Amino acid sequence: FMRQSLSKRRRIIMVEFRSKLNSGKSRALNNNMFKKLLWLYVLLTVLLIAAGVVGIVFKEDSSDFASGVGLIVFGVLITPLGYLLTLFLQKRNDKAATYISDDTEEVYLFDEQFITLTQTRGDVFTSTLKARYSYIYKASEDKNYFYLYISKMQSHVIDKSSLTQGTLGEAVALLKTNLGDRFKSK
Repeated sequence: FMRQSLSKRRRIIMVEFRSKLNSGKSRALNNNMFKKLLWLYVLLTVLLIAAGVVGIVFKEDSSDFASGVGLIVFGVLITPLGYLLTLFLQKRNDKAATYISDDTEEVYLFDEQFITLTQTRGDVFTSTLKARYSYIYKASEDKNYFYLYISKMQSHVIDKSSLTQGTLGEAVALLKTNLGDRFKSK
């Protein structure tokens, strides 16, 4: 009887990711944010180029032509400039945040009720956060990462290749079950 009741127990799902909190994660997050803003850069590019063309076509004097060309050039450069600004700000932030280092280890543990994050950097610090899934504002995934947003501007980045226990399918199932529409799979 005891053996039968043990076999009927539900299997407890545990998924663990273990990785370093280094600049690669910061870069992944910034690239993800840049992709979300790309439509804005493209819209600005189109508007500036259109304004430049209108300025050239309906020019009243040579200054209108110069302004039109300037708008077109700026429109073409705005997306690469936005990306370079993103990279610059990321590097500046990484230098200021001393915890972003190959010496800092992160362990994410997902179970059916909680997500536990432990960050450790030698004997300098250890931080543990245990939270219910309701703590997560929204979550998404792409080919390489999970993004767990705790607000519109803050998120945790989990490298899928750092899986040490469980499966990616189990991680996705836990996120879908606990977050519902707040989890987006790409």
